[in-house]
Amino acid sequence: MILHRDNDSTVPVQRAWLLAVLLAFAAVSSEACKRQDPEPASPTAPAAKAKAAATSEPVADSAPDRIAAVPPPRGNPDTPRAAAQGDDGQDGDDIAQADEGADDRDYWKGVTFDVTNFDEVLDYVDVRYIDPKPDKHMAWVEASNFALLSLEPSEELLPETFHKARAGTADEEGRLDGKTEPFVCKSTAMAGVVLHKVPSDEYLKAKRPVRKKGRLSDDEVKALRDRSKARTRLYHDTWQAIPFDRTQFDCTMAYVASRIKQIQAEARAAKAAGKAPPTRVAEAPKPSAMPQPGAAQASPPAAPADVATKSAPGKDGKEPEKPRPLPDLNRAWQAAASGFLYALDPHSAIIPRKAWDDSTDKTQDSSFEGIGAVLTQRDDQTIVENPMEGRPAWRAGIRAGDVIQKVDGTDVGGMVLNKVVKMIRGPRNTQVKLTITRESDPEPKEYVIVRENIEIKNVDGKLLPDTPGVAHVKMTGFIPNSTKDLRTMIDKLSTQAPDGKLKGLVLDLRGNSGGLLNKAIELGDAFLPSGRIVSVRSRGRDEEVHEASSRPTDYPFPLVVLVNDGSASASEIVASALQDNGRALVVGARTFGKASVQTLYEPALHYDYYIKLTVARYYAPSGYTLQVIGVQPDVEVAPHVDGKMPVGFREENLNNHLIPLQGRSPSPWHASLADLNQCVTQTGKADAVAKRDPKPQIQPDYQLLRAADYVMCLGKRAKPTAN
Repeated sequence: MILHRDNDSTVPVQRAWLLAVLLAFAAVSSEACKRQDPEPASPTAPAAKAKAAATSEPVADSAPDRIAAVPPPRGNPDTPRAAAQGDDGQDGDDIAQADEGADDRDYWKGVTFDVTNFDEVLDYVDVRYIDPKPDKHMAWVEASNFALLSLEPSEELLPETFHKARAGTADEEGRLDGKTEPFVCKSTAMAGVVLHKVPSDEYLKAKRPVRKKGRLSDDEVKALRDRSKARTRLYHDTWQAIPFDRTQFDCTMAYVASRIKQIQAEARAAKAAGKAPPTRVAEAPKPSAMPQPGAAQASPPAAPADVATKSAPGKDGKEPEKPRPLPDLNRAWQAAASGFLYALDPHSAIIPRKAWDDSTDKTQDSSFEGIGAVLTQRDDQTIVENPMEGRPAWRAGIRAGDVIQKVDGTDVGGMVLNKVVKMIRGPRNTQVKLTITRESDPEPKEYVIVRENIEIKNVDGKLLPDTPGVAHVKMTGFIPNSTKDLRTMIDKLSTQAPDGKLKGLVLDLRGNSGGLLNKAIELGDAFLPSGRIVSVRSRGRDEEVHEASSRPTDYPFPLVVLVNDGSASASEIVASALQDNGRALVVGARTFGKASVQTLYEPALHYDYYIKLTVARYYAPSGYTLQVIGVQPDVEVAPHVDGKMPVGFREENLNNHLIPLQGRSPSPWHASLADLNQCVTQTGKADAVAKRDPKPQIQPDYQLLRAADYVMCLGKRAKPTAN
């Protein structure tokens, strides 16, 4: 994401709230916003500092730029299923950048959060949110449900018609099999609403069908997404017929408070008696008594001790799921706040300061101690996507596609990826033993690898050996020093190039999920001699137009920008600016499609969390907003030679995203593409290089190879006319 430099330093502060549930960890950077807003403040409100910062957009979850502080609420009806989130339903990670133990941290622990904090957040929404009149109906619903789902066992409110239509269907996989009862508000049962006791994780796991092995096909992914969208649509439509506002929300929170007291009392009594507290989980119904949709079911007690859920340690080396703490009202208010913002859009959130600081550190140049390999997971197997050239894994002979069976003798089959990463990492100069199988040699083989310090840089680059004089510079985030570091890298590579200058550059923004707005503008300005870079339109303010500084560029050589579905926000600003001005050809896959601007607000009542709100949209130089549609590459290139373009995960796959506003005019490169494509067909080297070694130690980067071919051909062609 990008964060806009907010001019506000005063906001009415009477209210606030919490909980950053749901989603994948992403790189982030922060920078204080120092401009003052001339807008008058409420005479009774203390000043609140506005902070501009930027989060990056990942892709494995339903809100890419959130910090994963706690697990998402179990079974939220509006949360997309993981299987419908990526091209193969699998999550990826890497040893270089994986956050060890990230999901073990409780960033909200010790953060006080109550109704006053919740209400402070509402004031920020009223004054600063991009839409002056957002539809708060579903926001109150989700605030209520997130609070209920924070209980253990979890509960939720559902429209009775939704429950009757969906309970017992195959797609639900037991999700709605729990007991239901009327929900009473102010001594009266709410018409059309049921309180549903969410089945336990163990029950849902038993009900889940066996998944087929291997990657999901594109059609299967699309079908899953379509079914998920249909479910969400029904959920929203059935709620729209039911009045729900602050009154019903207050009833919910009163019920939550009473349930928390009851659960805590039961836990204390059970602990004193040396017994497990009675928690309710749904038992699998007998075949002869399968419930009809909407029918109530009995829920026998489970058996945890001092915590809500607890698993016995595994004997196979696999770590059990960590027990959840008993619910408390503090966490319920945090959950309610998170649910309210989640219903507005997927990029507004409450973020613990510590989570933000930790994720910011990930975006800076950093190092870790390990073996240097990129890992992914498929079919419960941990697979080496690529060893990092020159690093210990590469020197030991680890190859792309190797399957890691054991780490130091412990079987890691079925173990979550970050746990495997944690086992592989360790102090430098110590050894780790990997048991590997590979396609060409099915017999397991052991590799003893000495760990060392592995440096990870936000900006890195090299000269491409197969296209002399062409440089490849990769940037992972837009942070304070990113443009300076890019200039330094280009200068360094220029001195190494033949004749001391570059023939061209591939600027690689794949997987770059954003960063600071002003750094995106700064980078665009470095390559543009003139022209518009971006414009920003926010609530109640004049349009901000950012132009290049109208001077000869320091880098007149041919330029290709390489993008994919992980290129988001600030990356899309740069790509669209260079494309629309005819300065760079864009190659790869359509970008993520996030064209909104967020601001971090530091609430007056607390300094240990931020309120992140969507406050503006940005527009490309040709006048269109990239929201949902993204930047369409001039040349679409699949990740692998002769491969298909993966379905990807983009803004349109997120619930509650801002709607697209309009399409775009053709790229200025449109008229030149026929000649460029012919040149690449005749002189390009990508296909030959990619097929040179059928089983390479490091898989060739086909998109990069093709981008380099286009750089070479751009040097032989005239520059297009900008829109």
